Amino acid sequence: MNNKFSITDINRVVLVGKNEYTEKIISFSNNNYCHNELIYHISGKAVVVFNGQHLETTEDTIRFLPAGEINEYTVERIERGECIDIVFDTNISIADEAFILKVKQSEKIKNLFKKIFAVWVAKGDGYYFECVSIIYKIFAELQRNNYIPEKQFLAIKPAIDYIKKNFLNKKITTEELASCCKISYPYIKKLFVKKFGIPPIKYSIQLKINYACDLLKLNLYTLSQIAEICGYNNLYFFSRQFKEYMGISPTDYINKYKSSK
Repeated sequence: MNNKFSITDINRVVLVGKNEYTEKIISFSNNNYCHNELIYHISGKAVVVFNGQHLETTEDTIRFLPAGEINEYTVERIERGECIDIVFDTNISIADEAFILKVKQSEKIKNLFKKIFAVWVAKGDGYYFECVSIIYKIFAELQRNNYIPEKQFLAIKPAIDYIKKNFLNKKITTEELASCCKISYPYIKKLFVKKFGIPPIKYSIQLKINYACDLLKLNLYTLSQIAEICGYNNLYFFSRQFKEYMGISPTDYINKYKSSK
């Protein structure tokens, strides 16, 4: 998803109610899709087919549809629900294809969609500029929380699961991650950086350091024991890597934790 676009126009903001469409399957036949759409699904369930992509929308998901030529766009309703649809234009393409984002438990994003609808309908002084501002806030929140399209997340999920299962008991290699995902490691690395802000190997190290922090707080083990539990054969290397990731040594960390209680 391109994150350096500018919003050039807002066409409309609408609330689509549960009884808006009576048909179970709705077909949209415009050959040229003139605007982007960002749709928050408040409730309900549907299967969307957009240019050959099958996208499943459920409660608390966001569907993005890019502007451009379309060959097929249908919505098959599984359960009736409501959604808020923002139709807008940008100076450059946000993404080449449609995607779904799962944003469960994100009240902030849901409230931003509700707010833009309320502001758009009220049309008070400065409403248009406030709506533009809210759209930017929605994308900022999506980026801040490292949301990536579900298709991309599923592509790296085997690697995430593999790392979580093995980060304490073995040195994880790039070849292993590529093998369990069945895609190239450079692509895995790219998606990890989009999702977590760091490559897979650093992600596995971060899990180790997080686990070490939890053990330090328990005050049940020596530093040497914690290093060994976390897969380090060398206490000096463990302490150096801990400081690299946490900014302080393990000893300073536990002292700060004790003084804060």
